[in-house]
Amino acid sequence: MANQFRAAAIGAGAISRASHIPALQAAEGVSLVAVCDVNYPRAQAVAKEFNIPRAYPDAATMLAAESPDLVSIGVPNHVHRSLTIAALQQGAHVMCEKPMALRYADALAMVEAANAAGKVLSVGHVLRYYAPLVAMYERITSGSLGEVYYVKASYMRRSGIPGYGSWFTNQEQAGGGCMLDIGCHILDLSLWFLGHAKPLSVSASLFSKFGVHGKGLGGWGADHFPPPARCDVEDLATIFVRFEGGATLVLDTAWASHNTDGHRVQVYGTEGGLEFRDNYPDPSQPVHLFSERDGELIEEPLPFTPVPGDLHTLLVADWVDAIRTRREPRMPGREAAEVVRIIEAVYTSAATGREVVL
Repeated sequence: MANQFRAAAIGAGAISRASHIPALQAAEGVSLVAVCDVNYPRAQAVAKEFNIPRAYPDAATMLAAESPDLVSIGVPNHVHRSLTIAALQQGAHVMCEKPMALRYADALAMVEAANAAGKVLSVGHVLRYYAPLVAMYERITSGSLGEVYYVKASYMRRSGIPGYGSWFTNQEQAGGGCMLDIGCHILDLSLWFLGHAKPLSVSASLFSKFGVHGKGLGGWGADHFPPPARCDVEDLATIFVRFEGGATLVLDTAWASHNTDGHRVQVYGTEGGLEFRDNYPDPSQPVHLFSERDGELIEEPLPFTPVPGDLHTLLVADWVDAIRTRREPRMPGREAAEVVRIIEAVYTSAATGREVVL
């Protein structure tokens, strides 16, 4: 087959094992040849588990020895910038796990490095590949909703603080809590639905009410430690964003809260609206369309075509196809950078108690 790619995975932790490595191995015309991790025994174990030919103790050694065409990055947030740029400069296309970076300047540096190298950079905001949400996007961009002026989104967990006591709950390594971990997903989705309108200002509040007391645990990752352990990041965030042209976004996200688990996204247009909920009574119809027809108010399911496959598998397949066909992937690095820009403003607003003008 033409365009055969040699791939390497940086990181042998939970996200790589569960998503990145299987996605690379499932991608057409891709051969996963190496994995690395600073925990070398873990890299060796993962290489054996997934039949990956070689394991390395660090990224620099692996990149120099393998010169891979593709690199996935699934490591703690604070090293996303350095490893992404290193891989790009080595000549690889890169898919970095979300959040892209901890600071907007870092995200821009990653985008600039990709442009300078002529490589395709994508980021693991996988909700863009979930079929019901794709159907929402297509309905929005068709223009049938009229002017989309308001989006309200939430990604809430009742008890789901991940990796308690590990890097997930360590401010220095994670950079933040639920806003960076899961809020970034729903923020990216909201910006996508709003056509990446220019954000003008951000106002936010953050709360740390559960993790600091060793409560609300049970999320992603297996590195849980008995309370008390370090947890100095937020477990609930609420934000308000104003956009050029007048559109607004209200977003709530939590790792832990005395409320209902789930995702919910509401899109308000002048000619119609959409609502996604993952807890509608009929799970086969997660999106409802609201409109008016001949003076009658209508609520009906939005049809969509299910797409089989894990969301990371779909994202990686799109990224690889974008490289082959010389196009931009659905989840380009430049748009992920705008997510980081707003999240950086979220933390500034919460720390100062003031609205941040962008």
